[in-house]
Amino acid sequence: MYKFPALLCWCLLSGCVFHASPEVDYIVERVQVIPMNSSAVLRNRAVVIDNGKIIKIIKQSAAVKVNAAQRVDGEGRYLMPGLADMHVHVRWNPQQMFNLFLVNGVTTIANMRLKDGGFDHLELREKINSGAMLGPRYLLSGPHLEGDFPGSIEEVGHVLDEHARTKIDFVKVHGDLKPDIYQAIIIGARQRGLKVVGHAQHRMPLKNSLALNALEHMEEFLYVALDEKLANAATADFLPTYRANVDRLLADHYRAEVIDEVAESNVYIDPTLIVYKMVGVWQSDEHLSALKNNPDLRYLPDEVKEFWLNPATNPYQEKDFPITKAEVDKNLQVMLRLTKELHDKGVPMLSGTDTFGTLVPGISLHEELAMLVEAGLSPFEALQCSTVNVAAYLGEAGKAGVIQAGARADFILLDKNPLLDIRNSRSVSGVFTHGKWLSRDLLAEH
Repeated sequence: MYKFPALLCWCLLSGCVFHASPEVDYIVERVQVIPMNSSAVLRNRAVVIDNGKIIKIIKQSAAVKVNAAQRVDGEGRYLMPGLADMHVHVRWNPQQMFNLFLVNGVTTIANMRLKDGGFDHLELREKINSGAMLGPRYLLSGPHLEGDFPGSIEEVGHVLDEHARTKIDFVKVHGDLKPDIYQAIIIGARQRGLKVVGHAQHRMPLKNSLALNALEHMEEFLYVALDEKLANAATADFLPTYRANVDRLLADHYRAEVIDEVAESNVYIDPTLIVYKMVGVWQSDEHLSALKNNPDLRYLPDEVKEFWLNPATNPYQEKDFPITKAEVDKNLQVMLRLTKELHDKGVPMLSGTDTFGTLVPGISLHEELAMLVEAGLSPFEALQCSTVNVAAYLGEAGKAGVIQAGARADFILLDKNPLLDIRNSRSVSGVFTHGKWLSRDLLAEH
C-alpha cells in the first residue's frame, strides 16, 4: 500500500502551502494610506504591488498570507501618491537635480524647455525610462514658441509634427505670437493629440489664452485682460497697462468676471506662486542678503549660489528692474486671492515651481504646496494639485495620482500626516518609483 511521506501528510492536514516562487514583487506593510481619491485615511493597511502596479490594498492582518519578493515595513507611517512638479527647468547637473526631486518625494516632473542647460533631454528621458539613470518620471515640452517662431503656418505644421515624432508631451507657447500663428498652433496640436501650455497672449483678450490646455503662472492674469482695449494698450506701453489691470483685479466685480470666464473654459492653471514670491526676495537687497542663511541652499551647486546671491550678477538686482518688493508683495496677494476663488469655482490647479534661481529642486514643491494652503486651500486640496489633478490633466485619472487597485505604483512614505499640516509633506522616508523601492537610507546617499 502506497504511503504519503510524513511531512507532506502533515502539510495537507494543517493547510500549509509551499510557494515555488513569490507571487508578487512587493508588499508595503503597516501603513496609513492616504489614497487621494478621498480625504479619508485608511488605517493599518498593506499595499500589494506587482509589475509596477498596485494589485490590492488589504488590512494588515491579512498581509501574512501574501508571498512577496520584497516586504517593506512602513512602521505606521503615511503612504500617499508621489508628488509632481509640473514646471521645472533642468539647467544644472541632471542627476543631482533628479536626486533632489526624489529625496523630496517628487516622482513626476515636467521640464519646460527642450534646450535647458544644453542637455539632450530626450536622452535623459530614455535613460530614466530604461533604468540606466535614477530619476522621476520625466515629461518634456518642446522649444519655446514666441515672436517670429514659427514664422508661417507651414512651419507650424513642421514644428508640431516634430513634437509628435519625438513624443514630446507639451507644446510650449512662451511669448506673444501673431494671431494666425497662435490659432494654427492650437488647432494643429489638437489634431495631433498634443497639449499646448504656456504663457498668456498679452496682446489678445483673455479668452484667447484660455484655449491653452494649461496656463503657466498665476502671474499671467496680471498681464492679460478681458477686453480688446486693454490688450491693445499693452502693446504700446506695457508697465502702466499691467498696473492698471492689477488695480482692476482688486475690484471684486471685475475679478469675478475673469474667474467666470476661466471657469467656463477647460484650462488648467499651474500657479507657480513660489517663484513669483522669490522675485521680491531677489530684488530686495535686505532679503537677498538674508537668503544666504537659508540652510536649504546647501543643496545647490556653488556656482548657482554664487550667481544668484551676488547682487552684481543676480538679474533682478539690475538698476532698471522695474518692480520693487512692495509691488511684488501687493501683486502676490492678488494672485493668492485669484487662486482661492478660481479653485472654489472649480478651475483645476496643478503644482509647479519653475525651479530656477535659488529655488531648490523638490523642496520648492513643498513651498508651493504651503503657498496654496496660504491662499486658502486645505492641505488635502493642495495635495490634489500635485496628485489626482495631474493624473486627470495627463489623461490618467484612476491610473495614477491615487493609491488604489489598478493604479501605477508611484508613491511616497511620510513620517507625519500631511493632511493635518501641509509642512508634513516634507517628511519623506521612502519613495517607490519605476518599480523600485528607495528606502530612507538609500535616499540619504543621494
